[in-house]
Amino acid sequence: MNLELARKNLSSENPDLVAQSLRLFSAYGKLGDLQCIMTLFKHPSPDVKRAAVETTTQLIRENLISHFNELDLGVRQKLGILLQSLDPQVIDELSKDLFCETEDRRLRAVQILGLLHRNPRVKVILARLVQDKNVKVRATAVNLLGKVIGQNDHDVILWLLNDADKRVRANTIEALESTGNKRLVPILLRFRKDQNNRIRGNVIKALYTLGFVDVEHDILDMLNNSSELMKASALWVISQIKLKKKSLEDASGAYLLAEMRW
Repeated sequence: MNLELARKNLSSENPDLVAQSLRLFSAYGKLGDLQCIMTLFKHPSPDVKRAAVETTTQLIRENLISHFNELDLGVRQKLGILLQSLDPQVIDELSKDLFCETEDRRLRAVQILGLLHRNPRVKVILARLVQDKNVKVRATAVNLLGKVIGQNDHDVILWLLNDADKRVRANTIEALESTGNKRLVPILLRFRKDQNNRIRGNVIKALYTLGFVDVEHDILDMLNNSSELMKASALWVISQIKLKKKSLEDASGAYLLAEMRW
């Protein structure tokens, strides 16, 4: 049976045929099929109702994993809400992908966890994943964990500031900023002169967000650095914190003008 025939069979009066057709959508269905499948939630047959819910859950999960970055943020968030409302055991199902052997599926599954932040188990699983051997998994997990932990739970991720991978360290700084804990400022000050442009930019932005506003000279140092990446990160910081200083306007303007001439 192909998908086109399966779509026609969804309106069949034969419950067995409808249920059989729904199983095909679980593996190959598109997000555009959701509307007609969800109409079956009110089907008189309990078997069809159950199959429709299971199919919707699997179809959403599979499409999020396969096309996560292609979907608009608003669409992803709505699908996450729908996924949680349909399947209380969605975390158990997602665990099959979180700990599978395929890196891409693992990363997408971690990202889906971020859409399920209302589930109390998400924080526990992310705390486990920040210890994963896979660098990309660690970096993604710590970024999401910062959005679900409380102000005083920063110890869960603080140790990752010493991670061997610069991506993990950069994401850890973003995560610590997300907690809104101003007591982290003295710790973050140690990274103001980091040689990695992204880490340095993230630190300055985090410091400013957490109340340490004396960052003008730090940004100027980045703008005067010989590294083009460091200069670019400085411009990014200025755009993020909206700091209005003549020295920064002059330095960034001079850099951009030089780039135009080049």
